[in-house]
Amino acid sequence: MKIISRAAALFFLLALAAAAQHAAGSKEHPAPENSGMHTHAAGAPVTYAELKNTVTQLELAHRATAKYQDVHVAEAEGYRPIGPDFPGAGVHYVLTLDPKAFEAEKPPILLYEKDPAAPNGYSLVGVTYLLKAEAGPDGQPMTSPFPKALARWHRHDHLCIFQDGSNPHGFTENQCREKGGHFIAETQWMLHAWIWRDSPSGVFSAENPTVR
Repeated sequence: MKIISRAAALFFLLALAAAAQHAAGSKEHPAPENSGMHTHAAGAPVTYAELKNTVTQLELAHRATAKYQDVHVAEAEGYRPIGPDFPGAGVHYVLTLDPKAFEAEKPPILLYEKDPAAPNGYSLVGVTYLLKAEAGPDGQPMTSPFPKALARWHRHDHLCIFQDGSNPHGFTENQCREKGGHFIAETQWMLHAWIWRDSPSGVFSAENPTVR
């Protein structure tokens, strides 16, 4: 029996995800009468080249972040926990909130789940990418390293981050600065990639239901 490579399996899953994401909004193309043809829903607007490139990018990220399965290695390279432990998103270990460029193999944020059985109590489940780009008319970045058929980016605003990594909500800019926090009016575009823990909602889903 042939064993399917990780890249081939990921390619196939991305193709299925693209099709599923657009199935509800797709229209069927009618076949000519008595043609003997079955009608099929229109395919998702993602090309073979885009799928292939996405698999390549995620494979690069997977190989490059393997060492961070030990959270102490991530800490030694400058990653620090910011904010609480979010159900569905885990603990965010942040290297920078202002990367100068997108690099698949150098995610600025690592996502961990607290796990007593994992090395040093944390299990690596995914990564988060940041992207600096203008917003398009569809509310998504005008330029993206991943096809829009697969990836939906988001942003956060009015963040107040303190030296200990805490991220309390509800502070105005003045209140944040008065208390010694770092205020961020709006983050860059953000995108989760669940490359270490499969998400039933998709590799680029905002949340992973299996992360507790």
